[in-house]
Amino acid sequence: MRAKSILLLSLFVGTALYSCTTDSYEKGEGEYSRMEADFVEAHANADKRFDYVDTDDGERLLLSQPYERSWIKTPDSLYRAILYYKRAEKTVDPVTMAQVSVATIVRTDSLEKRMKSRVKTDPLTLESVWISKSKRYLNASVYLKVGSTDNKDAIHKMGIVCDTIMTHADNTRTLHLRLYHDQGGVPEYYSQRTYFSLPLSDLKADSIRFTVNTYKGEVVRMFKIK
Repeated sequence: MRAKSILLLSLFVGTALYSCTTDSYEKGEGEYSRMEADFVEAHANADKRFDYVDTDDGERLLLSQPYERSWIKTPDSLYRAILYYKRAEKTVDPVTMAQVSVATIVRTDSLEKRMKSRVKTDPLTLESVWISKSKRYLNASVYLKVGSTDNKDAIHKMGIVCDTIMTHADNTRTLHLRLYHDQGGVPEYYSQRTYFSLPLSDLKADSIRFTVNTYKGEVVRMFKIK
């Protein structure tokens, strides 16, 4: 038996799964009660170690010491991540850091041709979706049903597809997006959380209409990005 991971097509590169249990620091108790967490762009130095991060709130945090992660592959580069940390006098002490999947958008017809099937929207649980304060990313937190199986071909597939771009009477444009999700034969025994981010800087639109199929039906969220 083996636990299943997630395949995120070429739309998402890698992902992190998080337990849905409540840790002591979330309740303001115990050793981690002063811990903070932020979505960040983390800078890897020439030695492939993180030395500072820029948070979604626009704050630059200097790490108290270079921080190494196995998923840093390229020196002098930026990575999307969630940083858990404690504040020191002029720096922050990293507790842990997890890489966050970065999505790109694929046209619906292109994906259907590639996958040789219609776009799949198997249900999941949408916890939250929001635009970062800097308006650099759309972020989402979802829970996927996962489990262990001997089937080596069983794997989640996720991505973001574009249905259309609507131009309105005032010449503003709305990008219609959907979350692609294929349960892929993975057993639905328990829920685990995963995050992803969609960069917004290169989108030629003024707003986003984002549709996600959940166990309670379709959820649509509208966001202004300009």
